[in-house]
Amino acid sequence: MRLVHTLETKPQPWRNGAGQTRDIAVESHDDGAPGWRVSLADVERGGPFSEFPGMQRIFTLASGELALLTVDGQEHALERFRPLRFDGGAKTTCALPTGAVKALNVFTDPERYAAGLIVFELSRKQRLRLSAGHILVLLKGQASIEAQAPTAEAATMSPFDAVLDAEDCAVTGRGFAALISIMAA
Repeated sequence: MRLVHTLETKPQPWRNGAGQTRDIAVESHDDGAPGWRVSLADVERGGPFSEFPGMQRIFTLASGELALLTVDGQEHALERFRPLRFDGGAKTTCALPTGAVKALNVFTDPERYAAGLIVFELSRKQRLRLSAGHILVLLKGQASIEAQAPTAEAATMSPFDAVLDAEDCAVTGRGFAALISIMAA
């Protein structure tokens, strides 16, 4: 199990320079080309998104109330925790009628990987068991992670922390989390 304190990672500028992002997890091909990437972006003002030709993208509003995404001319009103999947190379702009937001992004090379993302409410009474290949990002609230190995210690998660390499782990808490699965195509 590996815990990533996302807000403590170094921010990187977007390709187009209009914002910044923090990588949670990245997988590259042997040739250095991107395979998949999970990141948290700070979207502080409206405008164009960077294009990622050849990649699929899942955009999920992680904080803030509303983002209006226009993807290849079609507008999508996105409320918090509602994912939208689209072509990463699509011409995309964003309007922020209620102010700045944070967005959880999942990018995949669709020729090599497939990805899924669900947002769910955590419970203190029911454990969520994670499997290899899962990435869990806490979006709101607090959570505890317990590794099933007898010598492993529990870890506490704050908003935007992520757990990777989570085989044989269980999560409990109060709040909302995104569970991301990335599989070889």
